[in-house]
Amino acid sequence: MMAFASAAGGHARSTDPTEPARLRFVLVCMALVLGANVLGALTAAGPRFALASTFFTVVVMVGGTLWRRDAVLARWLVIGFVAGWIEIATDAWLVGHTGTLVYPPGEPMVWDSPLYMPFAWMLVLAQLGAIGGVLLNRWGILRATAATALLGGVSIPLYEHLAKGAGYWWYQDTPMLFSAPLYVILSEALIALPLVWVHRHAVSRPGSHSLGLGLAVGLWMLPCVGIAWVLVGPCMGAWLPVHCG
Repeated sequence: MMAFASAAGGHARSTDPTEPARLRFVLVCMALVLGANVLGALTAAGPRFALASTFFTVVVMVGGTLWRRDAVLARWLVIGFVAGWIEIATDAWLVGHTGTLVYPPGEPMVWDSPLYMPFAWMLVLAQLGAIGGVLLNRWGILRATAATALLGGVSIPLYEHLAKGAGYWWYQDTPMLFSAPLYVILSEALIALPLVWVHRHAVSRPGSHSLGLGLAVGLWMLPCVGIAWVLVGPCMGAWLPVHCG
């Protein structure tokens, strides 16, 4: 389906004619997510708006994928869906063990996470993975991996920062950059780190393998958060101590 670099740091050209249209569609969906979060932050919209805007974007992204018959993006939606449901275990640990993540009461929940959270992760992972695949075909695996990790470490914490103003969730008792904890910024970059590798395996195997890849991504998310927490999470006793403001 696609041509990949023959060496770890080599360059490759995509042979997939649908790739430019896929990239445009993914960027539109990312703009929808960002726009909804900005609007939510400006209006203190609350968790009900998060639920509605997330499911609206899910409908747009899934519907557009089906309409375009985009097998690559469909694989990523499956991967993100599976991983998103595993991620709620991380939320439960952050809420119950570290006490740093706080969700407002009175919204539909799954375990300790809002109902929309697994679907929000599905969107984010599918978008990052699809962009990582484009970068892989243009830059090779090393540069694409670094760029995708950087994008994850910047874009997802931006949503975290906006979430506080919107009243979706917030953090406490941990070092932060604005309203995003340092351990979240680090963990999101680590989570995005293998997505280029995942993309390469997803597009070279039958669609049914996406379920296993989603399981792998979801399980990878758990130690990423734990490692980041140990390094920079606690106000006192982190391996790289940073004082809470």
